[in-house]
Amino acid sequence: MNKIAVMLAASTSFLLTSCGQGDILFADKAVVNLSPVEGNPSAGYMDLHGGRVDVELVGVTSDDVLRMEMHETVEKDGMASMAKLKSIPVPAGKTVKLEPGGKHLMIWGVGEGSKKRGLLTMTLIYSNDDRIEIDAVVKKVGDPATASEE
Repeated sequence: MNKIAVMLAASTSFLLTSCGQGDILFADKAVVNLSPVEGNPSAGYMDLHGGRVDVELVGVTSDDVLRMEMHETVEKDGMASMAKLKSIPVPAGKTVKLEPGGKHLMIWGVGEGSKKRGLLTMTLIYSNDDRIEIDAVVKKVGDPATASEE
């Protein structure tokens, strides 16, 4: 019986170490830039890293905001505007950046607890039913850049 347990443990260890970072769906470098104008939405940015299969980010939630939407800045007739997105494709093994001037989160009513803590916990919801919790650094106008933003 001990030989079987040792073989299972060894094979599990091998399988886990053979999984590369590109095999795992995850997000990092998350930041929320608070709006300098009370009542206006804040903006959220991060990097989404695709896993083994193509998925779509279909929603983002947080218990400490009033509302959160996915948006994209689009240019039409020389004018920039924002369009609400139903989903954001995340191809397998690729990185999708949510960044200023592109895809991003619009966030209304960031709670005082998150502002004081300097972190907003969000749940990313994907089309394959994966849910990933991530902490975004909450920044006020004039705060220095974090290491992940440089």
